[in-house]
Amino acid sequence: MSERDILLALERRAGEKPEFRLSELQKDLAAGQSLEDLAGEVRPQIDRLGLTIRPSDGDYVIGRRAGPLTVDDAGRERQAAFFRNPEVPETIQHLIESYITRKTGKPWDDPAVLDRMQNAILVQKSRYWKEQRVSYRKAYQVLGYLAYHAPVYLVQFEHIFWQIIDRGLAKPYMRILDIGTGPGVVPLAVIDLLDRIGSASAEVYAVERSEEHLEAYNALVPAAAAAMGDRVQVKKPTRGDIGEIAAGDLPDRIDIMVFSNVLGELRHMRIEERADLVAALAEQLAPDGTIVVVEPADLANATALRQTVRAIADRGLTIHSPCSFIRGTACNPARCWTFEQKGDIRPPRLMERLAEGKDGYRFVNVDIKYSSALLRKDARVQHAYRVPPGAKFARFSHLHRHVDRTINVVAALMSGNLGDDRTKVYKVCDGTPADPVYVVVPATLRGQNRDALRDIAYGDIVRFHGVLVRFNKDHGAYNLVVLPGTRVEPAA
Repeated sequence: MSERDILLALERRAGEKPEFRLSELQKDLAAGQSLEDLAGEVRPQIDRLGLTIRPSDGDYVIGRRAGPLTVDDAGRERQAAFFRNPEVPETIQHLIESYITRKTGKPWDDPAVLDRMQNAILVQKSRYWKEQRVSYRKAYQVLGYLAYHAPVYLVQFEHIFWQIIDRGLAKPYMRILDIGTGPGVVPLAVIDLLDRIGSASAEVYAVERSEEHLEAYNALVPAAAAAMGDRVQVKKPTRGDIGEIAAGDLPDRIDIMVFSNVLGELRHMRIEERADLVAALAEQLAPDGTIVVVEPADLANATALRQTVRAIADRGLTIHSPCSFIRGTACNPARCWTFEQKGDIRPPRLMERLAEGKDGYRFVNVDIKYSSALLRKDARVQHAYRVPPGAKFARFSHLHRHVDRTINVVAALMSGNLGDDRTKVYKVCDGTPADPVYVVVPATLRGQNRDALRDIAYGDIVRFHGVLVRFNKDHGAYNLVVLPGTRVEPAA
């Protein structure tokens, strides 16, 4: 059976109807191998013809490639309602509680169980703030993770996944690979979101090195997929270390490849080595695939993420967002501390029980702050805007020339309000500065400019006409002070 035979058979079937089963093609070709082996053999020709293939009821469905995933108004409203009052879905809470009960042989809220989880959480937090690697080799280390970290990370990834969908980067059928999956928080978020919006389906693959994490994954993720309608087909996770796994050991034609709170754990590796690792694994992406990198919002991790993403881009991938290189120059991310903040989640029952008693606040984790980036294998970017030649907007790298003067600038908004309700502070970037730059709305300012940035989305491009330049010696940063006469407008 030659490539030409496969190509001709595919062309004939695709010309007859929009979708057909691989078993039909198997008969056409008189192929003797299994459907799974045949699927691997036909995939190169499927890509060549602009078709798609997905598993279905023990067979595979081959069809014409659809456009980006679209979500109807009802699905959008359901997801918007979830983000207005985010919480871990009841189904997932119940699965976690049941797993704890099976794992410990005691009720999930038994005082002895809660006490051991509290101790595990305190150790994890201590090691994290000392920038030491956190271990998940023991049962209660994973149970503590499920209780303290997983709720926020689940809702956090729903925000990121929704962003991917909303920007037209998702497909009606997706192959998703979560590298360093832990107990499966990213797959659980995918399952929950796709069930809620009522459209699209996915195959989910995962890699994890911890046996304890994998045990939790196998107890939670397939059960969640089954309970929420089987929109997501969960494949058996691969056990392996991210630093040692070879690209050839992973599935190919991945549409979304996720590194969530993973690269920052590779403290033994330099930034360049982390970038080499991601670039190598990116060989498994589909031609229009997306890489998601997520890290916590603290200074060390968020800054390291920007440096890593910049290094990955130097290896041939494109930064889709949030960075926009509006000057056409490569940035210097050494002092780039940027992150997003979303609404707090409601504490799950398990977290509420852990927080009862003295010092209970130490076990409450409900605020969502994270640093992230999307990279593409193609050249697609969120904003294609470039500062027009000759436009009278000062470069941030030239701000030292304009201290105490009023100037015009254009930049991407790279944070929410970092100040308070009185003095508002926003990080901005035009891709050129060596020192951080912030837009400041002073407490004394009145009028419409107080809320001029309220409805500007993270990563969007903004023009500022008539801002006052100040230099903050204590922080080695520039402030662009909004005045009553400043004009603030989104860039086209």
